[in-house]
Amino acid sequence: MAAAEKEFAAKGFSGARVEAIARRARVKKQLLYHYFASKEELFEEILHRQIEQKALRVDTAPFDPGELLMYHFAQRLGDVDWIRFLSWEAASAGNKAVRSERERRKAFVQQVEELRRSHPAAFEGTGLDPSLALLAIYSLTTYPIAFPQITRMITGQSVSDDGFRAAWQEFLRIVGARVFQP
Repeated sequence: MAAAEKEFAAKGFSGARVEAIARRARVKKQLLYHYFASKEELFEEILHRQIEQKALRVDTAPFDPGELLMYHFAQRLGDVDWIRFLSWEAASAGNKAVRSERERRKAFVQQVEELRRSHPAAFEGTGLDPSLALLAIYSLTTYPIAFPQITRMITGQSVSDDGFRAAWQEFLRIVGARVFQP
């Protein structure tokens, strides 16, 4: 599974090849086909696992608004392959439906509801839409990793620099506290 995740992240669904996945995993291609009837089935399993992992992260996210964005950024730093895959997916699919969209949409709806439930003062009567707030969380915590060249050109630092990470986390703490505090 790890080899398949790496291959899909490196080349997108369309560019990934079962032969390359087998080479990365150091197994015969036939063994992959023994467990997964197709590249699509293997990919669907990876998506399903990713969705489950993301759901667990939402359940363990800190309640404190100032810590919430910092937590999600730290999670994304450990998920670079997934972010690369999403970039490939966006480039190839554009605004068309993507694989497992129904399951993925359901997970996002649950995240929106969890955000609304855990921070009611931020949303009730404020005009702040929790679905847009979730989109902002994803944007703020993913963009520097997804577009490291833009991050470097704007800040003069790499997203892998400790100084950038510390400064960005502090920025996220302040933004989170301001947005989600009543």
